[in-house]
Amino acid sequence: MDMSPGGIPLAGGGEDRDGLEMDVLKVRLGPVLPYWPAGLVLHCSLQGDVVTEARAEVLGAADEAGDETDARARALDNIVSFLALAGWEDAAAQARTLRDAALGAGEDPVDLRGLERLQRRVRRSRLLRWSLRGLRPLTEEEVRHQGLPADSAGDTYDRLVRMVDRAAAASRLGDRPAVRVEHLGKLVVGLDLAAARLVLASLDLHELRAHHAQHEAAHG
Repeated sequence: MDMSPGGIPLAGGGEDRDGLEMDVLKVRLGPVLPYWPAGLVLHCSLQGDVVTEARAEVLGAADEAGDETDARARALDNIVSFLALAGWEDAAAQARTLRDAALGAGEDPVDLRGLERLQRRVRRSRLLRWSLRGLRPLTEEEVRHQGLPADSAGDTYDRLVRMVDRAAAASRLGDRPAVRVEHLGKLVVGLDLAAARLVLASLDLHELRAHHAQHEAAHG
């Protein structure tokens, strides 16, 4: 008997944290998914919509860093993804316009005033700050241990603000190190899928780097 109707696996049984049996669904997110880091695949076990186990891998080679305009466009593309996932479509459209302008700028100056307006808008949003505060905070020690860029410390709101600040800054944007994927699964365990996607988007994943050792699954 086909236990995967339409290619979608049926849920199996699993024990939740209270000792009760709950359905467990195995799903794969990526590598092609709207507002999702390019090349990232996340293999998840779900109980309800909560991630109880996750393993990350990266498919394909990382893109070359490119010039400052390319780096700014990539940063803005990540901001578009984050704001769209957060449900703020108007601000996402504003960031998308800036991204498209950066891609077509060539040797022309980037619209720094437009970037500053977006920066102020994000910082002034009380609803955004309220909804993101406390979501997957990371200490500096955790950031070092998990091989993330140093500016990943703080919670999801802190990371979003820094992401926008980097895009608005005049300094070169292409110097952030590639992120190793083996720890990404641990960051989303215990979160619902919507929150997990916001956390991953907040990490500003321009480039991903696979670890040569065998990936281990993260468990809740």
